[in-house]
Amino acid sequence: MDAWSARHPGSGIVVWRVSPTGDTLIAAHRAEAPFVPASSMKIATSAGALLALGPDHRFTTRLLMAPTADRDGRVLRGTLYLQGGGDPVLSTRGYARRYLDGRGGVVADLVTPLRRSGVRTVRGPIVADASVFDARRTGLQWRSYYSAYSPPLSGLAVNQNHAGDARRRYVSDPPRAAAQRLREVMRRNGLRHSGDVRTGPVPRTALVIGTATSPPVSEILGLMNPDSDNFLAEMLRKDVGAFAGTEGSTAEGNRVTTVLLRDRGLLAPGDRLVDGSGLSRANRLSAATLARILAAAAREPAWGDALIRSLPRGGEGTLVRRFRDARVRLRVRGKTGYINGVSALAGTTVSRGGQRYVFAFLMNDWDIAGARATQDAVVTRLALGQADAVTGVPVPPVVPGAGPVIPAAHGTPVMRMPALF
Repeated sequence: MDAWSARHPGSGIVVWRVSPTGDTLIAAHRAEAPFVPASSMKIATSAGALLALGPDHRFTTRLLMAPTADRDGRVLRGTLYLQGGGDPVLSTRGYARRYLDGRGGVVADLVTPLRRSGVRTVRGPIVADASVFDARRTGLQWRSYYSAYSPPLSGLAVNQNHAGDARRRYVSDPPRAAAQRLREVMRRNGLRHSGDVRTGPVPRTALVIGTATSPPVSEILGLMNPDSDNFLAEMLRKDVGAFAGTEGSTAEGNRVTTVLLRDRGLLAPGDRLVDGSGLSRANRLSAATLARILAAAAREPAWGDALIRSLPRGGEGTLVRRFRDARVRLRVRGKTGYINGVSALAGTTVSRGGQRYVFAFLMNDWDIAGARATQDAVVTRLALGQADAVTGVPVPPVVPGAGPVIPAAHGTPVMRMPALF
């Protein structure tokens, strides 16, 4: 690792041993320097969602009707309103089975009460309301072509804003597409509809007919992190703004997440949250920040267990071709990150000797293959217990609200790598 760092200075590297009695710095290089994190940003996004909303928080989508609606036998006359609740995994059952491990798939729950009541025909418009979020469809400071890596964002989204039940193309108008999908689901459930589809606000006097509830945030993270789903990350960042801040925008989600992490002493001065997914090249995190978040997660299982469990093991998700050695595969959990000129890996491992480590590599370098080889070699040695005998130095405890203790010359190595690295 010393050899890599000498040849590739655009790298931030941290390895800590974590224990209930305190953390130990095993190795570090430019630990507090800010770098482009790519998708390792999703660790901060996960922590923000868990701290702001809680692991058990669920998102609710509502179907309502106008108070002036009237019923004549099996016919309901009046306006229906489909109100989005920021659910990132609202979907049809077919889409959920194919892409979401069976989670979500509850659009039909919205119309089930209507059908059970005996209604068979609805005459009137369906109005879609996505105002829980702002109208911006992409993350902040994205390059134009990044929209290919995430469907459009919306407070009302069905099938992650893919058209149909397959991931072939994106819808152009998410709220209207959601209302159209609701109409299809009504038809499949024996409910005829006559009327147009439009967008607009739900009046305060509207009456709730049915609801669809998402899986908890902890399960949504289990869908987001293994495959590094950008759409889920951006939706959750806006959800943090909507439900723990003042508006459902990326900027407000960034603000709330920054405050939460900074108040816990987890962010460094140079850190900058711009989006939730890590696609923006304007994001900045330090390797030590990622290590602090992961160490805090290990110490605080009430929220941290959900974060750590959401990270893929070796041979899974974005680690499908990494850490497949049977001796280490189940010992490693990590979040990768990649955009042009950036390779990142952050996570945790428990060695064969029972020692827990957190690690973070932010390598802003064009030698992606070399970066990954270095990351894999170090983490494998940690998992095999080859750093268990390294003494290291104590990591100062985090003081909430005070920020991290940062060496005066954080642009240089904090300590020399042990020979085994």
